[in-house]
Amino acid sequence: MTPNRLKAAAIGGGAAGVASQIPGLSFVNCLCCALVVGGGMLAVFLALRNEPATEKAPYGDGALIGALAGVVTAIVGAIVLIPIAALFGDPMEQTLRILEGIEGIPPEVLDALGGDTAGAVGAFAVVGFLMSLAVDVVFAAIGGVIGAAVFHKKPSA
Repeated sequence: MTPNRLKAAAIGGGAAGVASQIPGLSFVNCLCCALVVGGGMLAVFLALRNEPATEKAPYGDGALIGALAGVVTAIVGAIVLIPIAALFGDPMEQTLRILEGIEGIPPEVLDALGGDTAGAVGAFAVVGFLMSLAVDVVFAAIGGVIGAAVFHKKPSA
């Protein structure tokens, strides 16, 4: 993989990772991980824009560039999530406040959930990152294949 393609994957994945963590904008990912697919497409666009024309679209290269962009998306998203979580509060604490407002939940359940959440938060963070990594790689690779089909240059006839 050339440095140009690595740089393209870093830019596309970084853009998708940051966009995926912005409150409000992150809901776009509910549409089939659209931001992650877009990050893979952006990476392939940047990688192929200076390459010579080819008869066939480089689908394999697009998938590889997109998958690498997906890895970057997961890493950047995890890093960006830290200050966002600090600004907007602990999601576990917010969930407990919501559950306290719901009638019919036994107090024992709320006490069990409200116990020591430090270990649970760490475990959820690791599991969440691994799930994000798997999903981001797959959907960014799909975006890379779409990007290869859309952005490859065909030789002039």
